[in-house]
Amino acid sequence: MKFNKAFTAALTLTIIIAGAFATQAMSFGGHHRGDGMFGLKTVLDLNLSDSQRAQILSIFGKYDLKSVRSNLWQARKDLRTALSQAASEDSIDGIVSAYQTKVAPLQQQMLSMRAKMMYEIKAVLTPEQLQLLQQHKHGPTTGSSGTSTP
Repeated sequence: MKFNKAFTAALTLTIIIAGAFATQAMSFGGHHRGDGMFGLKTVLDLNLSDSQRAQILSIFGKYDLKSVRSNLWQARKDLRTALSQAASEDSIDGIVSAYQTKVAPLQQQMLSMRAKMMYEIKAVLTPEQLQLLQQHKHGPTTGSSGTSTP
């Protein structure tokens, strides 16, 4: 029983952290909801079986989002530093080149890893859990007047 509670807590924490990493990687677009792809409420609402928890934990273990996120963060930091020190048109061309060779490939890698991870996770979920996941992804439904529908 203690193992099951510890495993559930570890899985929940892992899912929250991985969701935060994925959300952080995608937040540069300006559409940040705050709860991440797999916030605690989402995980609890999905009511995963022990088998599903183990499979999802295994999926998260396959992808090194933390390393890619760290590398992407550093590449963006270096790019911001270069931008602030740009002194001529030639330096701007170098900045664009640095973006294309360092930042863009890491963004593409993060997007690819996240998409593959979601594809694999969705294969583990039941149709009802997939529906709940979609509901969490899109947030609360609102009527055309902007008020919540009962």
